[in-house]
Amino acid sequence: MNRRQMLARCLAAGAGLVAASAPWAMPLSRPAARVVFLNPGESEQGSSGPHWQYVSRFMAATAQRFGMELEVLYAERDHLLMLRQAESIVARRVAPDYVVIVNEKMTAPSMLRTLARSPARVLLIHNDLTAAQRAVTGNERGAIANWIGTVTADAQRGSARLMDDLVQRHGDAPARVLGITGDPATPVSHERASGAQAALARRAQDHTCQLVYGDWSYADGRDKALVLLARYPDANILWAANDSMTLGALSAVRERHSNVIVGGFGALPEAVESVMRGDMAAIVAGDQFIGACAMVLLHDYHHGADFAQAGGVRQRLDYLKVLHDKDAARYYEIVFERREAPDFSAFSRLARLQHGGAAAYDFNLQPMLNIAARIA
Repeated sequence: MNRRQMLARCLAAGAGLVAASAPWAMPLSRPAARVVFLNPGESEQGSSGPHWQYVSRFMAATAQRFGMELEVLYAERDHLLMLRQAESIVARRVAPDYVVIVNEKMTAPSMLRTLARSPARVLLIHNDLTAAQRAVTGNERGAIANWIGTVTADAQRGSARLMDDLVQRHGDAPARVLGITGDPATPVSHERASGAQAALARRAQDHTCQLVYGDWSYADGRDKALVLLARYPDANILWAANDSMTLGALSAVRERHSNVIVGGFGALPEAVESVMRGDMAAIVAGDQFIGACAMVLLHDYHHGADFAQAGGVRQRLDYLKVLHDKDAARYYEIVFERREAPDFSAFSRLARLQHGGAAAYDFNLQPMLNIAARIA
């Protein structure tokens, strides 16, 4: 099965899942939540890869397990279309209960102001507002009252874990690092870069030779890596901020017959396969699950268990996992080869609250993957 066939199979499975039995016993008093996701990515795979299609797939699987309604509108990497889509939500005769948005190309403040005219509640995911944007827009449940929360993965910690893993492979030898992060207008680009730098700061002999911005595409990752490898022939580590750029950088390393080890972010099928083969050293997995986590929080909020009481209105989830060796093979089998997507419904607080359990959220992927492996 080639990569496109695998992608089609995985994404099609999101629409054909059989709903699992709900893991909670608490009676749900409200009708199921209706959610619209303004997806900034492409509806079909383009140059930046299928990341956002996978976000939608895992959101849809989680929605189905909860009995929620999910509608996905793709912006095709066009931030102006995202703004028009937000306007179209406001113009609807029947508003959804919730709208999920992303601060792609710094558009979230405009979308929040537009959606403030809708009765729908708004959840921001993946890219938080910058400090400068918050200074103007305000914070959740403030001037824009229907902006109920923000959910992001802790990209800094994920990046630091990746760099720790890559540096350890060189033992006591100094790490000389090349980095390709995303575009400068995306907050997560800066978070991944700062996490890598924080990890390198732990030892005086380790340093970044150069960090550059990229456009998230395979071609740009390859081109940038070729320039960096020629400029810094003594470099021994190269990382990039998404799968497409990392695979492009890996291609450049092979082209130059370099001994540089390569790691990155995203964990799409081709990248995980590369780790399984030993071509790529490691990959940070979990970014595709941010929408699934958001659906858990919205489900709980909708039925009276406000996530603000368990971590606040700004949820920074620490679940990103570094994959290498056998971990990559198991992740690939569980996430991409099975027809049913991983079950996030067990992360709901409703059942735990009913039985006096812990109120905090813990979106740790490892127990979920362990359970999935045992029931295979």
